[in-house]
Amino acid sequence: MHILESIWTDIRNGENIDLYLTVLIALGVAALSLLGINVSSFIAPLTLAILGLLAISNLVNRHHLEKIVQKQAQSITGFFSNEYPPDFNAQLESGKEVWLVGVTLNRTIKNNYIKLEEKLQQGHTLKILLVNPTGAPIGLAASRNYAQVNRDPEIKIAEIKATLQLFCSLKKISPDKIEIRTVENPLSYGATCINPDSATGVLYLDHYPFRTASDSIPKFTLRASDGYWYDFLKGNSCLVE
Repeated sequence: MHILESIWTDIRNGENIDLYLTVLIALGVAALSLLGINVSSFIAPLTLAILGLLAISNLVNRHHLEKIVQKQAQSITGFFSNEYPPDFNAQLESGKEVWLVGVTLNRTIKNNYIKLEEKLQQGHTLKILLVNPTGAPIGLAASRNYAQVNRDPEIKIAEIKATLQLFCSLKKISPDKIEIRTVENPLSYGATCINPDSATGVLYLDHYPFRTASDSIPKFTLRASDGYWYDFLKGNSCLVE
């Protein structure tokens, strides 16, 4: 019964009809032969008909495969981007807990200093992670830059120290609500995580490629509802206890 239900479902959905017809033709020819009926005159046209059905089946499967590949390509293109989605600023403003991860976070602090100041005044929590400016990994982080002049580790060191000073000034607003860490690792990505442990958590990530004109692409976004990869990359942020 289960097999018959599967066959009927395929026929209603217009799937595998060519294969079922081929089976019916083969069974019909076999039955006529068993009954002593000469079917030799039908073999040639039936064979051509079966070959035609198989050719149609291959064409249909090829079209289906092309559509699947196209959809997957569109999905990948839509997942990675040059910029964060439009909701980034709104999420950053409304988030009760924000994690910021990056080599220097220089642009982040410059572009959002007032916003971060307001968040601390409202009792929100900030967790910060940068590369240690006195460690060996800073040279590796600097070597990724496209412009040779920016590969000087001293430039990165100066940017990190300036960023740390700004974050330390923010810490004076609410010492218990901001945590600042450095790590002995060149970090291959930057991240902004909003409300990381909530059901509405969102993680914005940007990759640091090696010597490309754009120094922080591709960008992509994961949400708590994405499950495994959200949890994996959130745990890989070095800010999880």
